Amino acid sequence: NHTDQIRAAKEARDASIEKMHPGTPWHEVGAAAEQVAIDAGFQPIRNLSGHQLEKFNLHAGVSVPSHACGPNHQGYRGVVPSGGIFAVEPFNTTGSSGMVENMSPRNSSNIYRVTGNVEIRRAVAKKKLRPLGATMARYIEERYNTLPFAERWAYPLLEKPFPNEEEESHQRKWNNLVKKLQDIRFLETYAALRCVDGGTVGQYEHTVHITDGGPEIMTLP
Repeated sequence: NHTDQIRAAKEARDASIEKMHPGTPWHEVGAAAEQVAIDAGFQPIRNLSGHQLEKFNLHAGVSVPSHACGPNHQGYRGVVPSGGIFAVEPFNTTGSSGMVENMSPRNSSNIYRVTGNVEIRRAVAKKKLRPLGATMARYIEERYNTLPFAERWAYPLLEKPFPNEEEESHQRKWNNLVKKLQDIRFLETYAALRCVDGGTVGQYEHTVHITDGGPEIMTLP
């Protein structure tokens, strides 16, 4: 039963948001989240953080600390700015390390992102991508731009060029397409994460707009 851990993650998120008024030092935001985690008997995850949001850029600029990083931490200097939009998502763990690590590539999270570094037309001209692969790449780029997307969201796109094929054939074609798009660096994948010492990880999140009067929660309840 993870009820206490889930509640602690939610309360840490809310404590962070309460601190996010213009001019508040970032380290105070992190300290508020850590205090909730520690009081509830958990450790904050110290190598994950919240982040600024911008158009077509999910992880932009400023990071939002989820632990008591102190005023001199290089990654969290400065203060909460008015007008910024942030994902506030403190993580906690039942483990003692307070750290997560990437799992091996075969344990992909099945979440991808268009890098924005490869022009499809040039890839075709250089014979790095066949016309059908280019069509699929355009479908993905037009729908998601450079925002992350889950495999299950994009997979149905194969029904456009292959409407009558069976599921096994679709899966094989999808796997080959993803491998090719990763090879030419059109797509990148996000690794699945785990706590270093095997602890269970909890997380809650809100999207917050910082106004002159304080934090405005933008996420639906």
